[in-house]
Formats: sequence, structure tokens, C-alpha cells
Amino acid sequence: MAEKETDSFFSPKAKKVMLTSSAALLVALAGTGIYYWQNKDASPAISSDVAGKPKETGKSNKDIRLNTDDNQVKDDRDNKPDSKNGELTPNSNNSDGFALSDDAENPVYLVDASDPKNPIAQLVVDSDKVVIPTPEPEFPTTPVITPPPTEGDDGFPPVIDPGTDPGTDPGTDPGTDPGTDPSTDPGTGPGTDPGTGPGTDPGTDPGTDPGTDPGNPGDPGGEDPGSQFPDVALVVPESLYERLDSYSSNNDFYNVMYYGQKEIKPDSEKYEDLIKMVVDAAADAKTKAYQDQMMTPESMANLQRITSLGFENEELKKLQDEIRADLYSKFAEQEIAIYLTKPADPENPDDGNGNQPLDAEKAQQVLYYIGKYNDQHPAKDLNPNEYSEADRLVMEAAQQEQATNIAAALNKYQMLAQYSPTFGQSAKDLKASILANKVEQERAEAGTREPGQYEPLPEGKELETLKQLLEEKKYAQVIEQGSDLANSDADFPFGQYKKIVGQASTALLEETNSLASGPSAFTTNKETIIRNYQILTEESGVPDDVDQEAASHLDAFFLMLQAIKASDKDLSEAVILASESVDAWEDNEAFQTEVNGISGRLLASAEQYNLADMKKEESVYELLSTTPRVNEADKATAFNRKNSFAYSRKAADLLSGKNYNDAIFYASESNQMYNKGQNEDTLRNAARRLFAQNASGDFNDLLKVYRMIASATGMPKNEAAMAVERQEAIDNFQKGMDEKADGDREKTVYYLDKAADSDWMSAKVNDELQYQAQLLLNRANDLKAAGNEGDLKTAARYYKILLVTKHVSKGTRDEARDAINELKNNSSSIREGAPQEKQMKRTEPQKEETKPQSEENEVKEETTEEETPQPEAPQTETKQNETAETSEQV
Repeated sequence: MAEKETDSFFSPKAKKVMLTSSAALLVALAGTGIYYWQNKDASPAISSDVAGKPKETGKSNKDIRLNTDDNQVKDDRDNKPDSKNGELTPNSNNSDGFALSDDAENPVYLVDASDPKNPIAQLVVDSDKVVIPTPEPEFPTTPVITPPPTEGDDGFPPVIDPGTDPGTDPGTDPGTDPGTDPSTDPGTGPGTDPGTGPGTDPGTDPGTDPGTDPGNPGDPGGEDPGSQFPDVALVVPESLYERLDSYSSNNDFYNVMYYGQKEIKPDSEKYEDLIKMVVDAAADAKTKAYQDQMMTPESMANLQRITSLGFENEELKKLQDEIRADLYSKFAEQEIAIYLTKPADPENPDDGNGNQPLDAEKAQQVLYYIGKYNDQHPAKDLNPNEYSEADRLVMEAAQQEQATNIAAALNKYQMLAQYSPTFGQSAKDLKASILANKVEQERAEAGTREPGQYEPLPEGKELETLKQLLEEKKYAQVIEQGSDLANSDADFPFGQYKKIVGQASTALLEETNSLASGPSAFTTNKETIIRNYQILTEESGVPDDVDQEAASHLDAFFLMLQAIKASDKDLSEAVILASESVDAWEDNEAFQTEVNGISGRLLASAEQYNLADMKKEESVYELLSTTPRVNEADKATAFNRKNSFAYSRKAADLLSGKNYNDAIFYASESNQMYNKGQNEDTLRNAARRLFAQNASGDFNDLLKVYRMIASATGMPKNEAAMAVERQEAIDNFQKGMDEKADGDREKTVYYLDKAADSDWMSAKVNDELQYQAQLLLNRANDLKAAGNEGDLKTAARYYKILLVTKHVSKGTRDEARDAINELKNNSSSIREGAPQEKQMKRTEPQKEETKPQSEENEVKEETTEEETPQPEAPQTETKQNETAETSEQV
């Protein structure tokens, strides 16, 4: 009686064999030979089903007939028996075996084990008839792949190595690298999982119910509670640190910065290390860009990327400041160099700089650039008079404006006073006259001082009374009543009156200075402050030094009052007047507070201008950036915005000259400093020209163009999205091809699939993607067939990679899904059968105990349930073991 056979994933699926006693000996002998042959050869077993199943996946079997009565052997390959009574004989095309037969009605068919390329797939014996249908051909292990495109097809370079071995040595499988942490959060990787859609954490288990995502056929790789195989984690996407490190190793500084800026979050693993890697890449990229003789698109894209990084890092901030300072220096040099000639002669336009006539507006720009350039490079100390006498033209314009636009005239004078050695002093004098007029206007409005109404000093007790008033801190009364006595003969020779008045004057000055520096200086205390200063400057008994200081402070106070009044009408004039008042009284906190308030209001008001009034807005920023006492924060903001508009004009000029890369560079830097939409048209038009000029070509050349566009700050959304899509598509394609060169098909398929997310790249990469996916599937199938646990886990991971891809063909994904489902089913089955197997080992000699299990096994066979392999423990109930046992008994 046949024994129960435990199906196993690790060996060919055996079927129940019913043998008559007359056939047992020969079956045992044949089975023993098969068993030893299988252990000797490492050919992978191919699973097959019993006769009667609609399809078979194994090779056609070699047929043998046994005559169990006389065991006479004869070769009947050339004399095949005819079918009788509907019995099927072996297929004539597969009759390279031998047959033993006589008139017995119990034939037995055995498989020829002589050919190692055709391993045993099944062994079937029936007591009545044996029907062996011709099996359908198995899918070949060597893939039939449509050749990839050849060089020159649509600009797509050849990428397939025809010598690539479809089967990678499992010992070198990069997916099993112990240094890769499968638990690393893939959310920090270079991109989202292509199988889960944008914005989805690529670490999401692909084993999710396949019905939940029609774009993903499902990945049954999640852990099965009844499975002996745990969930198999994917090795892609790589961690962000690994990807940035790989870019850094290849000196791809741009991608270190790009993906760092895109993916690094405050809670990212190895945050400090990631930031350091980005900062180091920025420093290296800056060094490389500065080494270039001319600014190339690659170097400009790198500089754009550096200045756009937003991480809080002192070293990075220093790099960005250096780049901006150097850029401004180069820009200023280019702008002023145009005018480094003698003035244009209107009667001889070809003489001198006749092509660039210098009007007052351009002259003021040149003066500004020279002044700021000298601030950055004091050793060079450029003289604006040598640049087409720019300072002379500014001086003439200021004098003309003085009567109609005081703010504009004052701005020009203060620029000349700071930046022109030739006209600096004249400008200071003219500015001082304007300020003096403003002070006198306020003095006139303040009016003359009325003397105080006091009781007369007691006759003969004047000195004692003044001392008493001084102790009572009635300083103004002491000065007003004692000044005449201090200058009279009564004070001679001891000068006691003069001493008392002097003490009162000093005390009153200190008291008034304190009031003038307080928060209520220009409101409730204004009248008191003015009157006290008037006393100190008008009374004859006040010491000269006190008189002079009081006069200076009173003028500064009057000028600040003029600034406050002007702020209601013209903030530009107000901020200059306020600045000059602080310049006259530097340590007055109230004055500086007023300057800060006025400059802040002026800065905010400038933002209200629309683009049509950009020149007016720019003039405000120029004024604030050249006014001495404006606080540093407002001055820096104004300087950047002034430069932003200057760069914007430069970008527009470069666009007109068809210098599209430089146009983008200056427009981007303009937006970095201040983005009010002034560069939108310039950026859009320049980007479209570059797209049109670079519709196809070498990927490395195209990548430079797309990086130039993608890294530009303020690039319109459509153009930016197109550049980013193509840039990332090339990055993923090249990453995939690098992995291919390293022999890692798993990552190759992943990154090529990511590249195919781009509609632009999809057609170019499709053939290579399908080719690599098929190779990966073949390798997984080979590992699955090998049967040991480590290979099975690797195979499962390969199948999962194929399942999470979006662009691998449906047929390949279906095969991967079926294979991984088979792995799960078999692993569950062998887990369920494990306790029974242990009991069978203990009771193997008592064959009668296996009868119920044999009956149960018949039911399981009808469901064609596949089993999971366990190479460490031999299958005690397989037909091979049974035949081996029979051989031992014989």
C-alpha cells in the first residue's frame, strides 16, 4: 500500500503512487537511481502537476513501460504499441526511454534520468491504466527580449549590454548587503515610491491589499501570520544619506544640494551629517565655479543652488554672502566699465562713449555702483570723475533740483559727499545750506522766548537768594536773574555770581538733554526743551562751552522737528533730515528712534508701488541704502532691493541679446534678493528659448540646461515643473544605469521605473526597463527554484520590486505576483504540515499508522496545494525516500 507523501516546496511535487506488489521491486530500483542522481546534480526542480490537470509546466517525460511478470527488457522505441481500447501510449515525439512489457495489464512508466538538462518532473503509476498527456512547453528560463534601441534612435544612447548574464550570482546579490538597513525610512529617499503615487511614503508596505490600488497589482510580501517567512523589506529606495553620499562620491555637488534641500527635514535621520554634506558640497561647488575661466551654465546653476539653500548654518551663510558680494563686484565692474572714457560729445557721437551717452540718471547709477564697490574694495578707491565725469553730471542735476525737489537734491548731495573726491566738499556745503534753512524755518515757527516772571531778588541778599534757588533746582530762574549780576562790577573780584550761574547752566543743560532724549521729547516736553535751550544760548552769563552745546542740540532738535513734519508729506525728505539731525547729535536715543520709524515707514511705502513705477521704488531703496543714519537692517534690505532691480534690468538686456543662461542667472539672483514679479516674463521667455534649443541631445548636456532652469528662483511654475521633471528623470535614469554597471538589477529596475514616471523620458527608457525587469524576474525564478531559504527571501524581494513598479509590463508583474503568492501558499502549507512530519519520523516503520494521513493527503492533492521547501530536513514521506527504503529492504 502506498505511503502518504508530504508535498514540499523544496522538492518536485510528488503524486500518490499506487503500486502492485509485482512492480514494487522495479519501482524501488528506479527510484533509488533517481534519488542519487538528483542529489548529485544541482539542476533546479520544476514543479508539475498530476495527469489530468489542464496544464503542465514541466518538460515532457521520457516514457518507460515495465512488465512485472518476467522483467524482460527490450527497446521498443522503434516499435511503439498501438493504442488499444482507448489507452494512450507515450508520445512518439518523446519516446527516447525504454519499455519493459509483456501481456501483463499493469504497466509502469518511469522517467529517463540520463539527461541532466531534463530533470524528473513526475512519477505516476496506476494499477489500471497510465495516461501521460503531452505537456505544454514550459516558459524558457532564458528570456526572449525585444532588442533595445540602437544608437541614434531618437537621440537615445545605447544602454543594454548584450553580454549581460541573465542570472546574477546569488552570492554577489547587492540586495543582501548587510550594511543596508531595511528599516531606514524610505520617506527620506530621493523620491516617492512609483507604485504608490506622489506624496505617499515609499516605505508603505507593498503587501497592502491589491484591491486598494488599481495601479499596483498587489504585493503579497507582507508577513503572513501562518508563514515561516517574515516580511521581506525592500532595499530601495535608498536612504537619503546613502543617495547624497553616492552623489558626493561622484562630485555631483548639484544633486547633493538639490536633493538635500528637497528632502532634509528637521527630524531626518542623521540630520547633522546631512547638513554637513550639503554645506561641504556647496563649498566645493563654489570653488569649482570660481576656477572656471568663464561662468558656464553648470557653474551658474551651482551658484544659484547655493544661494537658494535655506538651512540655518553659519558656514553656509558665509558662502552665500561671499557669492553675492563677488557677484555685485563683477556686476558693478561691468556696468561702470562702459563709461570709463572721456565724456560723450553730442556733436561727435562716435567719439568717446558716443554709443553710451551719459545722462544724469545713468551718471547717478554709475556714482552709486562706484560708491558701493569702493565700500567692498577700499584699496581700489575708484574715482567717479574718471568715469565720464559721472559725479559732475550728478552735481549739476542736484543743483537744478534743489529748488523743486529737495529730497532728490539732498540724496544726490549725500551720495557725492560720500563717493566723490572731486565734488564731495562742495556737495557737503550745499547740503548744509539746505539743512540750515530748514532749521531756521523751525526756529521762526518756535518764536522768541519770553523772559520768566519772577519775584525780584531781595536787595543785599542777592547772593544768598541765588544759592537758595540753585539748591531748589530752579536753574532757569538762577540763570535769568543772575546773568546780569555775573557780568556786573558787583561780582568783582571774587566772581561768586558767575560761579553760581555757571553751575545752574550746566545743570539746566544736562536736564534739557535728558528731556530731549526721552520718549516725550517731541510731544509733551517739546516746549520746555526749546525754551531751556533758548535760555542757554541767549543769556549772557552762560559759559561758552555750555552755550555752544546747547546751540548745537537746539539746531538738531529743530531739524528733527522739521523731519517729523515732512514725514506727513514726503518720507524721502523726512528720512534725510532725520538722519542729519542724528548726525548732529549722535548719542540721542530719541532721535535714532525717529529715524528708525521714518525709514521703516518709507521702506514699507515703497513696497506699495506696482511694477509700472519700479523706477520710483528703486529710487527709494537707493536713498535708504546711501543715507548714513538709517539702521543697518533697513539699509541692507534697501541695498538688496536696489540691486534686485538693477539685476532685473540686466537680465532683460541679456535676454534681448539672446544670452539666455546669463539672463536666467541675473533674474534668479534678482528674485533671491527681492521678488515682486519683475522677472517673470524674462525667466519664462529665456526658459522657453532654452527648451526649444535643447529639444534633444546628450543627457549630460541636457541636464545642465534643465538644472539651470530648475534652480532659478522665481521660475514660472510650468517651466519650472518641466525642468524639474526632466532633471529628475535623467537623474533616475543615470542612477539606474550606474546600478546596472554595478550589477544590481534590483536597483536598476527601481530607478529606471522612476525615470519612466516622466512622460518625456518614458518612451526612451521603456525598452531598457522591460529588459532589466525580465532579467530580474528570471533571476528571481532561478533563486526560487534553487529552494533554500536565503534564496527564497531574495527571490521574494525581487518579486516585490517588480510589483511596486508602475511601468514594468503587466505580464512581468503578473508573473511576479503569481510567484510570490505561490511562495506564501507553500510556506503556509509546510508550517501546517510540520507537526505531522515529526510524528511520521517517529512512527515511520509502523506503516499502518499512516493510512489516515494518506487518505487526508489524497484530499489535499486534489486542491493542488503547493508546499514550501526545507532543505535542512529530508522529506521522510516523499516517493524518493519511499523507494530508497524499498531498495534498502531488498
